[in-house]
Amino acid sequence: MLRSFILLLSLISVTVLGAVIINCGSSSSGSAACTSGPYDVVGDWTLSSGDASGPGVINSSGLAVFFETTTTVPSPGNTVVMPSITGSCSFSGTATTYATPAGGGGTTTVTVTGNVTSDTSIGGTVSNGSAFTLIPNSALRSPPTALSGSMLGEIEGWTGTNIWQLSFSPTGAGSGMSFSGSDSSQGCIVSGTFNQEGGDLSTLNVFDVSITYSGTGCPTTGTLSGIGFESNTDYFSINGNAQGVYLYAASSTGAAVFEIYP
Repeated sequence: MLRSFILLLSLISVTVLGAVIINCGSSSSGSAACTSGPYDVVGDWTLSSGDASGPGVINSSGLAVFFETTTTVPSPGNTVVMPSITGSCSFSGTATTYATPAGGGGTTTVTVTGNVTSDTSIGGTVSNGSAFTLIPNSALRSPPTALSGSMLGEIEGWTGTNIWQLSFSPTGAGSGMSFSGSDSSQGCIVSGTFNQEGGDLSTLNVFDVSITYSGTGCPTTGTLSGIGFESNTDYFSINGNAQGVYLYAASSTGAAVFEIYP
């Protein structure tokens, strides 16, 4: 019995029938040597394994962060940080999953090996024998727009008071933006930046995110960094799936996915 790679997305044990072999050219191993590439993998992707999937981003430094979106079992907002994926045709390393406080907390690590076979195809295996794929998320590959004015935010899976009054303004290159605000009931102050990446700043929906918390009642202290993207989807059903632009920020060091909405 194997534990599926869904472990990294949902921290649930799943039975997997058989092992999946990932091919790279004529090789039969996900960790086999290959010579193609490097490929352009910077962008928005969906991580899938078995019945589990979740959106995320690979940025220009190879940081690859994804998060669970199911609102049933377990708590959404669990986050997985893959080993660095830079576009080289093979990669390996440690993947780390973080569970939200509502999901019980905790951190799990496994070893991952994988192959990038094109700009739009990534796959691999986990040390327990399970398989995963990364598929371009076409729904997110549209030009982002810098937000301006008042927005609301919630950190999925955070068990404290969790309604943030935020103010956004465009800043920096492309669709970059900065924000500040607070959860007034707890006295926590938050501020941060979304810096848009890419050679074509008008189209790439990839943001490098920095968020700083100070005061009392905060989910953490100091500065968190990670990735971000815009979407038309209310992934956590926080805003009643209303139409509009949603902004997501996922930490690369914990389960702290911020959903920001009109």
